[in-house]
Amino acid sequence: MVAIAATLFFFHRGSYGLWEPDEARYAEIAREMLLSRNYLMPHLNYVLYLEKPPLLYWLTALCFKVIGQSEFAARIVPALSAMLGVIATYFFALRAFGHRRAILAGALLATAPLYAVMAQVLTTDMLLTALTTVALFAFFLGLRRDSRWRWVFYAAMGMGVLAKGPVAIVIPVLAALVFLWRQGELAAIARLRPLSGFLLTIAIAAPWFAALSIREPDFVSFYFFGEHLRRFFEPAFSHGGPIYFYVPVLIGALIPWSIVAPAMPWRTSANAEARNFCLIAAATTFVLFSLASGKLTLYILPALPPLAVAIADAVAGCAEAATDRDTGLKYRLRLSLPAAILAILGGAALATALLAPRLEPPYALAVLPALIGAAAIMLAGAALAAICLGAARAQLAVAVIVLTMAGGMLAASFARIEAEPLRSYAALSREVASKAPGATLICYHRYVQSLAFYATRRVVLVGSPSELRYGMDHAADSAGYFLSTDDDLMRLWSAPGTKVLVLDEPDLERLRPRLGGFAVIASESKKRAILRSNG
Repeated sequence: MVAIAATLFFFHRGSYGLWEPDEARYAEIAREMLLSRNYLMPHLNYVLYLEKPPLLYWLTALCFKVIGQSEFAARIVPALSAMLGVIATYFFALRAFGHRRAILAGALLATAPLYAVMAQVLTTDMLLTALTTVALFAFFLGLRRDSRWRWVFYAAMGMGVLAKGPVAIVIPVLAALVFLWRQGELAAIARLRPLSGFLLTIAIAAPWFAALSIREPDFVSFYFFGEHLRRFFEPAFSHGGPIYFYVPVLIGALIPWSIVAPAMPWRTSANAEARNFCLIAAATTFVLFSLASGKLTLYILPALPPLAVAIADAVAGCAEAATDRDTGLKYRLRLSLPAAILAILGGAALATALLAPRLEPPYALAVLPALIGAAAIMLAGAALAAICLGAARAQLAVAVIVLTMAGGMLAASFARIEAEPLRSYAALSREVASKAPGATLICYHRYVQSLAFYATRRVVLVGSPSELRYGMDHAADSAGYFLSTDDDLMRLWSAPGTKVLVLDEPDLERLRPRLGGFAVIASESKKRAILRSNG
């Protein structure tokens, strides 16, 4: 289990540039934090950026301090967070269900497509997921096993608030309350020492928020009311989506097990109470984010660890029942469903590879070798699992399916390297840094997150400040770095000194008559970087 997880989470994570926008943004915030030694107030492009709490930035800055600034170092935190989630899942399942189900639960989580992918992406979501997972499982163990686990429950929530905000409290507390209500044990809340426990949560999370509120009086309004309440209730404020948005997301996140889960023997369980708690925890997360106006695929990540435990219990029960002489065939047929889904996935990947030259956008063509590799592994694994089931080796078949998912995910991970020019401006930013080391950098109409990180310089932005608006409004020198119109750009472009302008190709053609002489020094996807030197 650990070998599978480590391979999937750490393999070639330094082999491709930081993707836009999240990875480059969070890496740059950590770099600027390390450079300025201001660990209280996060900055992006050298202006205040207060949309997220600082834990991810602190940990990433520590990685930069220890091993240097690189893509490898930037992705250590999500990879280690994903490992923590797998280990916490294994540990909980070991205590609640036993060794076999614990191994399977950890392996199912590690090979869940969404989980494995996000383990290699620098965002706040995997760190939040790991800490929420620890909090959820610590609650159950503190309630049923050892009361000392309740302190882990409260401490993990405090750390989670520093990772992504109040949602780190809302998910575990709601899941705990629903579970106690269903069990008729709301009176058990007193055993969890909520007063002293939440004092521990506050002691961990509150100091940073309090210190920042003193330094920036409007922070509370911006962060709690803007970034959380408005994001939850106002569809226009963030990424909207229908109420059923997370249904296909959750199916894809745990494929093939999510599709075959209803066919598993749910009536039997090694620990029905623990399994019910996991289902309640996953359902709470699902319902909470489904009701929210703002929706993103990554928000559903905290539902995956408890769901992996519940599915592992059902799958293990099915595999054990498949050894029975009289009823074994029925259960082996049920286990043939995930093998069939592997075959379908492999066939779909192969068909996509064959049709790649005709598809738009060109992602499929860019990742063609990875598609072919994943298709071959999926088809071979499906065939081997079918052979195992035919030989009445149901538990071996489950292991083959898990290993096939791991192999398919590993092959598919090469797509990140192949697709880098379509999702990252790292190569363009490196070219700018090497060919114009002292130039003034200008972004037109869109802030290229990678530019400041790879060039290690502040960027002038022309057009809407977007996510930098709060920082712009609070920066004393914002007039020199945030320009509004094309005329403002031309005044800067014509001023003495070396300038690099990064813009989309259509904008370059439109502005060409006003730009005068320049040289294109870098291009990537639709972006062009042009250089002009004025005396």
